[in-house]
Amino acid sequence: MKRVVVITKPDLFDGEIEMVTALFRAGLQFLHLRKPGLLAHELETFIEAIPEKFRNRVVLHSHFHLVAKYGLRGIHLNHRDGEIPDGYRGHISRSCHSFDEIKRYKESCDYLFLSPVYDSISKEGYKASFTKEELLNAHREGIIDEKVIALGGVTMDKFRELSCLGFGGVAMLGDIWSRECDSVVSYFKELKSRMEPPVVLTIAGSDSSGGAGIQADIKAISANGGYAASVITAVTAQNTMGVTAIHEVPQRVVTEQIEAVMSDLKVDSVKIGMLHSIQIVESVATGIAKYAPKHIVYDPVMISTSGSRLMRSECVEYVKSRLLPLSTLITPNIHEATMLVEREIRGVADMEIVAQELGEKYGCAVLVKGGHLDGNLMCDVLWYKERVYHFNGFRIDSLNTHGTGCTLSSAIATFLAQGFSLADAIGKAKEYVAAAIAGAKDWTLGKGPGPLAHFCE
Repeated sequence: MKRVVVITKPDLFDGEIEMVTALFRAGLQFLHLRKPGLLAHELETFIEAIPEKFRNRVVLHSHFHLVAKYGLRGIHLNHRDGEIPDGYRGHISRSCHSFDEIKRYKESCDYLFLSPVYDSISKEGYKASFTKEELLNAHREGIIDEKVIALGGVTMDKFRELSCLGFGGVAMLGDIWSRECDSVVSYFKELKSRMEPPVVLTIAGSDSSGGAGIQADIKAISANGGYAASVITAVTAQNTMGVTAIHEVPQRVVTEQIEAVMSDLKVDSVKIGMLHSIQIVESVATGIAKYAPKHIVYDPVMISTSGSRLMRSECVEYVKSRLLPLSTLITPNIHEATMLVEREIRGVADMEIVAQELGEKYGCAVLVKGGHLDGNLMCDVLWYKERVYHFNGFRIDSLNTHGTGCTLSSAIATFLAQGFSLADAIGKAKEYVAAAIAGAKDWTLGKGPGPLAHFCE
């Protein structure tokens, strides 16, 4: 199980907004705002009190017109509000109370609640509708899967059983809100720690000094709650001062690593880094096409921070035709974006043009990173679904930035695997990287640009 959804209590209570905000800060992906007694303007007051950056994690159970007005995540349908509004094309979830309903609505929804799985905590007399054997059979038949969320009487001690029954997550209501206000957030954090971590596969080169490549990827994935698997494409002799040697792993071994991982683990997200030759690109692209993981984040590592070229020139064109079209997101820095479009980038306006050009040409989202821009204010530019987003931040005064790009792309892949939207995943990953840079700014590991503090608090 990989998803925890929290449903609000039907009635307002003192301190609720503060608690909801604290839950978002603790990593809550979806808050189902269920206040059946509130009028539209009262619900608006509640929404407006939620910090704007968290509103796209809110799902409404009523007054669906407010979704577009406030940029909310989506709508939840039930027996009272069961029709999709005319023209609505966004996120949809739905309450189901039978296996037939699950089968009927699964294709049209992002996820479904099945309830009551156990005797309800919040509704007296609302008894479980299914036996354990019935749930297990439904899982065997493919009815209960990762799109189905267990609701009704769910407590932390039930997580292991629900995971074995095939549920993709849990919806918390009575168990979480029955606690004292000051313990709700700490309890939620414990809930998250009990969930099965999403599997994130990193396909990249090894950095012998541990600051970048596979080593940085595994640290970033683990620090952000993912389970890291790896495919090593090259072994480098590398430290904080540069790369002195590259030994490419044979193509057959790369292919067998991908096959070994993908045929056994359910990979939720893939981060791709250093690919040194056409043969390695071919192995990776073939594996991705065969197993079709949901999220592919490709960091086109072509030049190291120290200036060493990490991709053969003949490989660049092959990457464009073979790998970019398979990617969900590519994350080139300015130098790499310049190599991909063969055009100079002088500032944010050029970054926007290049991001759009790459995105439209290859059918993927594009994040052009502005870390090499002059000045203290840095801007990364995302082009996604015909929109441009800016992610701004201040430059941190630190020499220790070795592996920043690897760390960012791995963190994005991890948050995507956890169910965050692309923009949210990038925002959270950038916050993590900023903290990791700040946490290591006084370190003196090595004689050149040192690594990040991947396990910073």
